[in-house]
Amino acid sequence: MFLRDQHQGLRSAVLAAAAAVCVLGTTGCGMGKISSPSALSGQEFNGVIMGGGQPVSGANIQLYTPSTSGYAATAATLFNRTVTSDANGHFNFTGAYTCPSASTPVYLVITGGNPGLPAGTNNSALALMGLLGNCGDMTASSSFVINELTTVAAVWALAPFMTDYAHIGTSPANAQGLANAFTTAQALVDIHTGKTPGVAANIATVPSAEIGTLGAILASCVNSNGSTAASAGCGRLFTAATPSGGSTPTNTITAALDIARNPGHNVGTLFSAFSPTGTYQPLLTIAPPDWTLAINYVSPAFTLPSDLAIDSQGNAWVLSMGSGDANSSTVSILNTGGLLATFPQQGVTYNRMALDPYDEPWVTSTLYSNVSELSSSGTRVGNPFTGGGVQGPGPMAFDGYGNLWTLNNGPTASKLSANGAALSPGAGFSLGDSSAATALALDTSGNAWIADSNSNTVIVLDNNGAQIPGSPYSGAGITDPFAVAVDSTGGAWVANRTGHSLSRLTSNGTAVFGSPYFGAGLSSPIDLAVDGLGSVWLVNSGTSSVSEFLSTGRAQSGGSGYGSAAMANPVRVAIDKSGNVWVANLGTSTAGTGMITEIVGAAAPVVTPASVAIQNNALNQRP
Repeated sequence: MFLRDQHQGLRSAVLAAAAAVCVLGTTGCGMGKISSPSALSGQEFNGVIMGGGQPVSGANIQLYTPSTSGYAATAATLFNRTVTSDANGHFNFTGAYTCPSASTPVYLVITGGNPGLPAGTNNSALALMGLLGNCGDMTASSSFVINELTTVAAVWALAPFMTDYAHIGTSPANAQGLANAFTTAQALVDIHTGKTPGVAANIATVPSAEIGTLGAILASCVNSNGSTAASAGCGRLFTAATPSGGSTPTNTITAALDIARNPGHNVGTLFSAFSPTGTYQPLLTIAPPDWTLAINYVSPAFTLPSDLAIDSQGNAWVLSMGSGDANSSTVSILNTGGLLATFPQQGVTYNRMALDPYDEPWVTSTLYSNVSELSSSGTRVGNPFTGGGVQGPGPMAFDGYGNLWTLNNGPTASKLSANGAALSPGAGFSLGDSSAATALALDTSGNAWIADSNSNTVIVLDNNGAQIPGSPYSGAGITDPFAVAVDSTGGAWVANRTGHSLSRLTSNGTAVFGSPYFGAGLSSPIDLAVDGLGSVWLVNSGTSSVSEFLSTGRAQSGGSGYGSAAMANPVRVAIDKSGNVWVANLGTSTAGTGMITEIVGAAAPVVTPASVAIQNNALNQRP
């Protein structure tokens, strides 16, 4: 049944599990909130500023809190007096600030100063930052290290929310996404030690060598007098980091942000900018394919994942088929804090999953020809649903009313109400001659867009299951369509597996000019998602990578895609409300386990779960 008390039980279980794994010290947890009604006098805390292993003296220090009035809005400064570092890079102060509330997230920014050079030197290009956590967690014993590594962690995690260090913010509706980003930064680098990995989950592998290398690249400018001459450290860094058609950065935080947002740009040139004997270890020995930062989560709970979805709190739900026998399916909940819950499924193998508007998982069983709703404990709610022509069901999606659509093993689709009652006839809705419907997406009008790899078309059914005029749609370069997503215009993006391309249709099924699109590392794409600014993200089964296209169809990722060094046979992709790109992989280097990859801060945040985005007419919009 679709019952509110079951929803509350599920939410309570998730929150309790999150609290159990949230051991992030002063950074708080991604499940936290940003606002609270009572102002709080700032507590004493201390720390040290290091640049390339050298203390930075005479640096200006400012404490900020992100804005909640909009993305990249002006952050609020909190210090009421000038604060600088001493001759050893240390700072220690009290009474210099007041926080809006105990749960206000705060971050430090360091500008200028002398990074261990002759007296009188001031590097005006030096800019470092670190995410401290919630204001109420500060105590007299709180101590922090701010360096290039904390800067990398902060910039990559907050890239979807910032334009520079003074403009970091989110909308009032996405405080959770920003809070989760703070947690992710702490997993990458420990703000208390300035070392990587940070306080990551025990099933997580953090790309420490890449973080160290990025830190060393920034240090090539930080450990200098700030000259931007072509042969100087800052000059080489700023030139290499400048995006195509963009402005040249003027400090190391802006340079880091340019690299994070254009991870495939000038990779080799940036790699050559640092000394392999630098302070930060370990370091990469060869240039990476790109500068995305990907955390891998490896667990037996993720063996052979078949589906992936993001809930309203930003948690990733994973459906895994295990060894493939009838008793091995597993539903799991994962976030940066670790594995929140695992629900082994007894007696049935589930194939696909979707979250309803209340974060409740529904799953299909192709073998047993039914659809099930799961409770907070992972058990079936009532009996499996078999009406409406459900037969060997596979891909599924919810519309804005909480009704469920699913594709069947034959040329039909079925529709069930939020209570599992049949809304389609006993034979299902006909898809015509289609016999290889591979993917399903719903628009905000209740239409179902269905990719058919057999006929190289996209079929569109209206809310009552009838094909709309002009359907099925062909053209636009559609070749072996294997995934489909609806965008904010009501049109659709289609991943062409054997065509190694991306097609785009308008809301009336005509081809958008320029479609199909090639490049960006596309190689047998089999799933896709659209982020909050309209960029399209595809997983490539051919090269184990992710491709990005801008909303215009322009290739954004390079010829190898992104993340090929981190992934292994990816099959599903989803984007969360922090802008992290989550990928389910069939492969892993550890026998008997599966792997979920989190590409940090690479995309624009989206409304989650997808059913709520449809319900709120917010497809491919930032929350």
